[in-house]
Amino acid sequence: MPLKINQHNQFTVLIAGDLGIDRCTSEHRRRNIITANRHEDILSLIETTQFELILVDLNINYPTVPEIVARIKAPLGANSKTPVIAVINSAENIEKARQHLPEFDDWLSKPVSEEQLRQIISLRQTKLLAQNYVCLMLDKTKNNQRLALTIFEKLFAELPLQLTGIKDALANKQYDNAKDIAHKMNGSASFCGLLDIQQSANALESCLFNNNHTAAIQHFDILQQCILNFTRHQEFILANLDDCQGHNNSRQ
Repeated sequence: MPLKINQHNQFTVLIAGDLGIDRCTSEHRRRNIITANRHEDILSLIETTQFELILVDLNINYPTVPEIVARIKAPLGANSKTPVIAVINSAENIEKARQHLPEFDDWLSKPVSEEQLRQIISLRQTKLLAQNYVCLMLDKTKNNQRLALTIFEKLFAELPLQLTGIKDALANKQYDNAKDIAHKMNGSASFCGLLDIQQSANALESCLFNNNHTAAIQHFDILQQCILNFTRHQEFILANLDDCQGHNNSRQ
């Protein structure tokens, strides 16, 4: 069967087994969460679908768990780099379980609440977005982590200030000033590969150039959200760069 690779804006989770969550509130409300209980179904999904996160219930059939994990972690497999979380009964000892199955990236105990699952998915999505930003910047800087860090720090410092400058300029009807700031932001975002910010800044600049001030206000709101979406990943982005630098230093 052909491999199903998720689109850029999708985040697909595999739940192998029963986490004790009401399926009507998890599976039906979130189409990006796939559940499977049968051993054959789980292996088929692992081999044919690329997931962003996999949760494995260790009680589905304990002797088959090592095989499932081995298939997930296979070097040439679709999910070799996908984080895998083990889910065990609340009465079990997590530390003891870690020693027997160290391949898992994290551990949870049952029952897993809907809120827990939401937080786990949100955290993983944030980390993935941060990694994507880092990869983009490292590509732009030819893998120069020090330069990438300098650029990120400059972006995190300047983008909010530029946003405030545009907001104040629009409020005071200083449209030329707002256009100049949007132009600078457009250029910075374009160089750094921040496509959503670049497109929003470009649209705002075009509106101001054409004296379409009503549309400019609407595009400013979109731009503001795009910048907030970027800056809220600051901690994870800088942490990812630190990991890259530490990894490189350890190899020298």
